Amino acid sequence: RRASLFRPRATRFLNVMRWGSRVMVAGMCSGCSIATPHLNIARWPVETKAVYYHEPLPYRVVTLALQDQRPSHERTGQKPAGWFLLLWNRRVGDYYTGDHMFGGQVAEQLTSQVTRYLQASNVFAQVVPLPSERPGASGWEANRIRDLAREQAADFVLTGELKHFFGSQHQQTSILLLPLYFITTMSWQDSKSLPWGQSTVRFTLHDGASGDLLWHHEIQASETLPRETDPMSQAALESFMNLNEQLVLELRTLPLASWGPTQPAPVDPRSSLQ
Repeated sequence: RRASLFRPRATRFLNVMRWGSRVMVAGMCSGCSIATPHLNIARWPVETKAVYYHEPLPYRVVTLALQDQRPSHERTGQKPAGWFLLLWNRRVGDYYTGDHMFGGQVAEQLTSQVTRYLQASNVFAQVVPLPSERPGASGWEANRIRDLAREQAADFVLTGELKHFFGSQHQQTSILLLPLYFITTMSWQDSKSLPWGQSTVRFTLHDGASGDLLWHHEIQASETLPRETDPMSQAALESFMNLNEQLVLELRTLPLASWGPTQPAPVDPRSSLQ
């Protein structure tokens, strides 16, 4: 008879444990891992967001592929480790986007975006991409730059090194379940920072006639989105758009007239926005 008095309490305690474990599993699955949608860099609306100049500079410029020099965690992505114990689960740290979220070949796609932005902004009379060309082991040599420019009848050649491109977000989540036979306590905490992105590229501009280096500058841009539910991948792409805008503004301020040829390349209106 005494055992039968304790049986309802034991049954209730086991039911609480089962209910608590289900709640914890559901909570960890839904709240402890930030889901980031994949975005295609090639489909990002560059043309509608680019700064536009009504009078382009009368030069023909070749763009070469960006050299990918990003750290490994920006390529593969990163998710903070979680601690999953019986009654206490916790995940704290920073998330980073990976190349798979952008369809892979990120350096090649960003090279294309730089070219598209220069074309859409009408900063130069002509912008010609050469994405298949790759530098040698020691980087771009003046002789090769000169040969490529001569083949394309280019006045200048633009190259770059991709240092950073990522979206990131900080998260702090914890779940504590304290089941007793007479009362059950559960604590839940889930906080996220605003998603932000950063892009850094070291650009170089070469003289097409000699292949010599005329200008180099490292441009860094960032973007913080207004809502914590916004995707990190979007923050990364927005930051690269800001970087392209800064690049165009700096190119317009360079003394290209004193660097360029005596007779600039003729302006072809049909090719200014290719």
